[in-house]
Amino acid sequence: MLVYLIIIVVAYLLGNISTSYIIGKKMAGIDIRTQGSGNPGSTNVLRTMGKKAGAMTFGGDVLKGALAVGFARVLAYYMKADEVTCAYIAVVAVVIGHNWPAFLGFKGGKGVATSLGSMLAINPIIALTCLGAFIIIVLISKYVSLGSVLSICLSPVLMLINKNTKGIWVALFLAASVVYTHRANIKRLINGTERKLGEKK
Repeated sequence: MLVYLIIIVVAYLLGNISTSYIIGKKMAGIDIRTQGSGNPGSTNVLRTMGKKAGAMTFGGDVLKGALAVGFARVLAYYMKADEVTCAYIAVVAVVIGHNWPAFLGFKGGKGVATSLGSMLAINPIIALTCLGAFIIIVLISKYVSLGSVLSICLSPVLMLINKNTKGIWVALFLAASVVYTHRANIKRLINGTERKLGEKK
C-alpha cells in the first residue's frame, strides 16, 4: 500500500505542474487563466500566444504524463510491487493532478495531452492510434474539442480489443474525464457555436 500512496502523491504533484501557466508567465508575463477561454491548456495557449508556445505547452503536458508512469514503474521495480498496477495508478493520479491542481485552486486543464503522455508510456501503439484519430478528426472538422473527445473515447475500445482488463478501466476513466472537462465544448458543438481551429473569435 505504501508504494501506491507514494505513486499517487508524486504523480498528482507532477500533474499540478501547469506548463501553460509557466509558459504564460515566462514568455509573455500573463496569467493564461485570464486570457482567451481562461483554460490553462495548450489550445488556449495556441490561440493566445501562438504556435511555439502552444507546442511547448502540449509537449510539457505530454512529458509529465510520461514521467509519472516512468516514476511508478521504477518505484515498483525497486519495491517489488506489481508494475502494471502501479503504472495505471500513476495515469489516474497525474491526470487528476492536471485537471484539478491544488496549486491552482483545483482549476486546471482538460487532460488530453497529459492522458496522451501517460498512455504513450503504457501502450505506445494505442496512444499513437488515438493521436492519429485526433489529427484526422481535427483536419476534417477543424474542431479540436471534437477530436479530443472522440479520439480519447477510442482508447477503451482498443483496450477491449487487446483484452487488457486493467487498461479498459483506466481508459474509461480517461475518456470520462475528457468528456467531463469538455462538457461546455460539447454543448457548443451541439449548438453550432464552438470555435474552429484558427478562428480568432
